[in-house]
Amino acid sequence: MKPCTCSAAALRSAAVAAVLTSAIAVAPALAQDLQKDDWSFNFFNDSSYTVTEFRVAEMSGAFGHNWLSSPMAAGHGQTLEFSDPLDTRCDVLTRVVFHDGSVFDGVVNYCGTAIVRATNDWLYFE
Repeated sequence: MKPCTCSAAALRSAAVAAVLTSAIAVAPALAQDLQKDDWSFNFFNDSSYTVTEFRVAEMSGAFGHNWLSSPMAAGHGQTLEFSDPLDTRCDVLTRVVFHDGSVFDGVVNYCGTAIVRATNDWLYFE
């Protein structure tokens, strides 16, 4: 499991459009298939807190829309997917916001990544 880096300089200059594709928990066996698709991944809330927002930075540096259709309780997960075929970035600044207002901002390398996890201490991807 690799921790996110916080360097905004790692971002490539391409726009991001994202779409929530489903809101179901997925089995780890399915996650292995997602490593072949750079733009699909499973997001798991492995923290003790409810996650209220999952956002990625757009080309302007501003965070885009919230990918979560509703707050995600601790212990839950869902599959998310980028939908812009023109976006070739791997490293994307990602923001997770918790119910208590705390925020994790980190660069996630989505290329070859099947799982992004929010824990009590940071964001991780594998």
